[in-house]
Amino acid sequence: MDKIFTNRFERSLAKVTLKLQRLLFYKIAQKTLFMIFPFVLIGSFLRIIQVVILSKDGLIGTLLPSFEDNWFVNSIIGVTNNLSNLTLGFVSVLAAFGAAKYTAKHYKRDDQLAGLTSMISLLVISYIYSKTQPLIFHTNLLGMRGVLFAILLGMFVGLVFKTTSPKIPEIHKKNFTSNILQRTFISLRPIIIVLAIAALISALVNVAYYSHLPDEFMDSLATNYQSKNSGIELLKIIGITLYTIIMSFMGWSGPYSPLDMEKSDPNILDNLYYALTNHTAWGAPHEFTSNSLYHAFATFGGAGSTLALIIAIFIVSRDRDFQTVAKWTMIPSIFNINSGIMTGIPVMFNIVFLIPFILAPLVSLLIAAGAIYLHLMPPTVYPIPNGTPGPLIAFIGTNGSIQALFFSLVDIAISVYIYIPFVKLAEKLKKIDNLALEEGDNND
Repeated sequence: MDKIFTNRFERSLAKVTLKLQRLLFYKIAQKTLFMIFPFVLIGSFLRIIQVVILSKDGLIGTLLPSFEDNWFVNSIIGVTNNLSNLTLGFVSVLAAFGAAKYTAKHYKRDDQLAGLTSMISLLVISYIYSKTQPLIFHTNLLGMRGVLFAILLGMFVGLVFKTTSPKIPEIHKKNFTSNILQRTFISLRPIIIVLAIAALISALVNVAYYSHLPDEFMDSLATNYQSKNSGIELLKIIGITLYTIIMSFMGWSGPYSPLDMEKSDPNILDNLYYALTNHTAWGAPHEFTSNSLYHAFATFGGAGSTLALIIAIFIVSRDRDFQTVAKWTMIPSIFNINSGIMTGIPVMFNIVFLIPFILAPLVSLLIAAGAIYLHLMPPTVYPIPNGTPGPLIAFIGTNGSIQALFFSLVDIAISVYIYIPFVKLAEKLKKIDNLALEEGDNND
């Protein structure tokens, strides 16, 4: 290992990573992310069509004529929305299936029934009790924001199968079709237990949902609590940025994730009113907002500035898998849809990329804050069309400030530089044990 990793930091991070790769959760998570990657990738391209091209608020959609009376285009919009919702918007259900399947297989239990049970239990948990709409779900639990919960749920289901059902006899494995009834009764107890627990959790989730408990504190902090002191406001934005980035890395979500979330922020509205009144972004009353810092400079390609990761892969990586994933996910990442790169490398749960995933957007944000504070560029104040490429957000949001574009390019160059050594390290680790994905397969 000393010959492969040339410095102490690389050796330390490699040792930690290799230890984590031996954990069951890490193995299950990695396999599950690879399994859902094709659907995430397809959903990412559909989301580009849906958000960037066909949406009235999209980057390209704002330039096109209205589609309200065009039945053909409206049909395309309907099909695209449905396919997007059933791929990228349904990906946590697939993750729940995969995590349960791989966990049950690891313990030599019925992996297919465990996977199906996990899928049904996630749908039960995310089901919304409504008298007016008979079949609706909490969409946050079904899409990319629910991947962490789905994997944990799937592993829990697999463990329930392990503790409450016997191993599948070898004769059943060889004659699956003829023995499916026996396998069903072997797994009946864990199925009942899991569904009963899911029903209980579902009731608790709905109570929390209708009382607006989820994310209430962080969302209110992001939108409702402002300070006249720019230093305190900057610290608040940095704190919520870190929370959002870490949650995204863990397959969850933070208050800064959706671009539309902060439109109710009074500081952002004050800045917009000032710009519309004075016809300039220079001198806006609130220099530091989530729009002027996080969205404009810390989301090149999505959370974690993953567009910089893709560029870094193109520059230094010789790994065929990394190059293939980077090529396929480049276009969605340009439009700030990073679900593909998060599951294809994967970045999510990958400790190697945790440091640059946090450091790259944070450094970019701080550089932007310094430039705004020194009046080297104006803050981003104008509304941004959905799907605007990350490096152009500040340029458009300042009504064409060359200074803002310059600092955007500087930030993305620095972000690429931050990612490069970690791409090299990930490539070395992949050569050692192929991310530990094959370890233990002979025992499954």
